[in-house]
Amino acid sequence: MLENFQKYGYHIEKSVTPIDLHEELFFIFYDLSLSAIKRNNIKIDFIPKKIDDCVFPNDIKELDRLLFTILDYDRDILGEIYDTVAYCSTFFKLISNSKIEELSREILMIKSKTPLYSTTHRIRMDWPEDEKRRAGWHQEIFHTYPDFKFIQTWSPIIRNSTVANGTIKVCPGSHTHGIAQQNWEDEKEGYATRIIIDEDVVQKYKEQDLPMEIGDVLFFDPLLFHRSGHNSSKEIRFSQVGMWNDCSTKGFRAPKPSFISRTYSPRDNYEKHMFGDKKKTKAE
Repeated sequence: MLENFQKYGYHIEKSVTPIDLHEELFFIFYDLSLSAIKRNNIKIDFIPKKIDDCVFPNDIKELDRLLFTILDYDRDILGEIYDTVAYCSTFFKLISNSKIEELSREILMIKSKTPLYSTTHRIRMDWPEDEKRRAGWHQEIFHTYPDFKFIQTWSPIIRNSTVANGTIKVCPGSHTHGIAQQNWEDEKEGYATRIIIDEDVVQKYKEQDLPMEIGDVLFFDPLLFHRSGHNSSKEIRFSQVGMWNDCSTKGFRAPKPSFISRTYSPRDNYEKHMFGDKKKTKAE
């Protein structure tokens, strides 16, 4: 496993997290969605299933219907829902799975007693045809201290991730490129802030879709080129992302949960590594 990780920059471990935890997350999402609709007096044109009548995974589309209804009403309510899920004990159980820690230690090549710092674990919901929030080709390195020793994890949490619903894409071997030339795109007109690798750099590598089943976990190098696929389906893709840091490294400092470290922001990291000591970017 370690040899392939070092060669390609990623590894998928099958059947890591127990399905019953994914089932619990489904019901948490469903309950929070029903509550949000009632609390905000959102009008719906269908009769939602009672939570006690739902069956996982058969009724995931019922959850989609609720969430699409909330999206049409107010996207901010969706943020409240997945932020709440990310702080539920079930989610903590999922991301703290002992197999994930074991493999993280193996990949980082650290001893069992060396502490791992787990951070920025969060939930993504990727919507059909939503190009404004789709992550382009990037490296995770700018979302923490670039000199950290860490790995990234990614996994589907409610339904399987497929090419149709926009599963994650990677460029195998691209982690050996080092920190690539990238461009900062500020948030505008509904588009999320993005740090995008120059397309001519990406074209040097072959793209690879990574379909995964719930329970599978992807581990990848922070320098690996990766992006969200295009969700051309009619369903929501639910996933979780997180980082595992080696606390024993000389430059370790604890980042804040919002991807912003205590003294450096992603923008600071970007400017430091793209422009050296220059304080202003080309855009400025």
